[in-house]
Amino acid sequence: MIMNEKLLTLIANTIRGLSMDAIDKANSGHPGLPLGCAEIFTYLYAHELRYNINDPNWINRDRFVLSAGHGSMGLYSSLHLAGFDVSLDDLKNFRQLHSKTAGHPEYGEMEGVETTTGPLGQGISSAVGMALGLKILKEKFKSNDTGSMFDSNVFVLAGDGCIMEGVSAEASSFAGHLNLDNMILIYDSNDICLDGPTSECISEDVKQRYEAYGWFVQTINGHSFQLIQSAVEKAKAASRPSLIIAKTTIGKGSPSYEGTSEVHGKPLGNEEVIKVKSNLGIPETPEFYVPSEVKFFFEAHELKQKKHYLSWQESFFNWRAKNLDQADLFDAYASPVNKDDLYHYIKELEIVQNKATRSQSSQCLQQLAQKVPNLIGGSADLSCSDNTFLNNYSSISSSDFSGRNIKYGVREFAMASIASGMVLTKMFRPYVGTFLIFSDYMRNAIRLSALMNIPVMYQFTHDSIFLGEDGPTHQPIEQLASLRAMPNLNVCRPADETEVKASWYLAMTSSQPTAVVLSRQNIKSLESSNYEQAIKGGYVLKEIEAADVTIFATGSECALALDVSDRLSKDGISARVVSLLSWEVFHKQDAEYQKRIIGTSQLKVSIEAATSFGWERFVGSNGVSIAVDTFGLSAKGEDLKRYFGFETHSIAVKIKSSLAVTTANQ
Repeated sequence: MIMNEKLLTLIANTIRGLSMDAIDKANSGHPGLPLGCAEIFTYLYAHELRYNINDPNWINRDRFVLSAGHGSMGLYSSLHLAGFDVSLDDLKNFRQLHSKTAGHPEYGEMEGVETTTGPLGQGISSAVGMALGLKILKEKFKSNDTGSMFDSNVFVLAGDGCIMEGVSAEASSFAGHLNLDNMILIYDSNDICLDGPTSECISEDVKQRYEAYGWFVQTINGHSFQLIQSAVEKAKAASRPSLIIAKTTIGKGSPSYEGTSEVHGKPLGNEEVIKVKSNLGIPETPEFYVPSEVKFFFEAHELKQKKHYLSWQESFFNWRAKNLDQADLFDAYASPVNKDDLYHYIKELEIVQNKATRSQSSQCLQQLAQKVPNLIGGSADLSCSDNTFLNNYSSISSSDFSGRNIKYGVREFAMASIASGMVLTKMFRPYVGTFLIFSDYMRNAIRLSALMNIPVMYQFTHDSIFLGEDGPTHQPIEQLASLRAMPNLNVCRPADETEVKASWYLAMTSSQPTAVVLSRQNIKSLESSNYEQAIKGGYVLKEIEAADVTIFATGSECALALDVSDRLSKDGISARVVSLLSWEVFHKQDAEYQKRIIGTSQLKVSIEAATSFGWERFVGSNGVSIAVDTFGLSAKGEDLKRYFGFETHSIAVKIKSSLAVTTANQ
């Protein structure tokens, strides 16, 4: 297609004008990237990307991810011009309370925003997950006569910060390993970061680094439409992921700040905006000016996009008619699970008793994979230990995307971001696995999944000091409390196989991310554990009317709590026991249910082999928390139980002493 460069330049300058006006009106924002990357935004939205503004979630659309999310006004201006549901009023409300034009792009707040970005590098990583998911779809849903129905690409615009962040290195290495040829990363290489010239903090050869990852790399002038087009065409023809290093000038057009760090992260000010507009031939007034030629272009472009969209829909309809089995499988991928059906299916699973909950979880996963075709799993080089490998399926490789196991390697952070990207294709239910202690590596990616409210599933094993000899570097203490503190994340720590099944039911049916936290050591199966009640997040394992004590516990400590209750009864002290599988799910129950489960005992006790932080909400300021508020030690699990006081006798003594004090003070 021959490009009208004069018109494209007008579009680019319109993006610059809209971005400057919005940032100046808000007196907040980052003008450097929108000014410097306007040609890139223009080429993508006016020429390259396939999308349909009337069906923004079309499965075969190209995805665009602005990894350098601080440059959000460049994206918002482009989406407005392209005809997405982003009005001029939305641009005028940039960074204001409840505006869809947030400081950084937020998934679910605006059509055309494919993922939440802001923490640098994660846009690249999530985009790798999208590319992987789309690559799997391309290979799975194809036939000899029609080929594949899925041939979209994932484009990313990233800055120096994204390239420097370690998560992008992990994800880029992974993408190169799998030859994800539907991934095109455009690097806005302007030699400036927020604190000054990049020469002050990075001197590596990014081109050579990405070539070492196995990527196809080109370097171009990022302000030339012809060079951008040529580079993108070569990238699409490559048999591996592509990096386009686009040399740009940050703040292009600003006579006072162009090419400096001053323009990176603060408004230009009205006086400078007027100068830039004069330089670029943009009228000083009105603000938020869109030339009629630009409007007419995108109206025509919308018709062109619609024509392609309808042609694809016709081909897709014909493909479905000729490939009925694949069409049914596609529908299964695209549809949410049937909650009632899954409830009964999981309830009836036969799971071995008295084993580590990681082993019991593995048995659940093996059988869930037969029931849910788009369940796909991966681990950070620990599938042999966290038991996440699906035994009846192969692993994905660069030459075969038919498997359902993903070998992420030791890349926990990227793994979590990639899983989010796969969820965002709306076609997969991915889970990822590692040790609970390494959730710290993943935390920012978990946080973004929670912020987006997307159902990524995390399986964390080796859940306490009782993992033993690996010692305090591997023994989680504060991680449960840390995860529980995160909004929108459900955390499940099951006591036995029954609660493991309940945990996976909750994870598979939730619209939010879920962390299932499991033991390395064998546990004791409980006669009183209950699947129906466990899915409420908390329930009574042992009920006693007018009990003196209520003991709350999770995971392997539930069996210990029951033993403590039995021991106390010998001394005439009645103790009921409550399992709190998931605090978050429990707090979603009605107030009357919560009140009944918590009870009215004069003393409340928690038992959990982790920090006591947070348990005061259940035991109160005068309660007792049997916990670990120091780091662990390297020793056998049984020795650690004795040392940290997780034994029936010592806990019973503490409870009796505290109950005596409580009674005396009443």
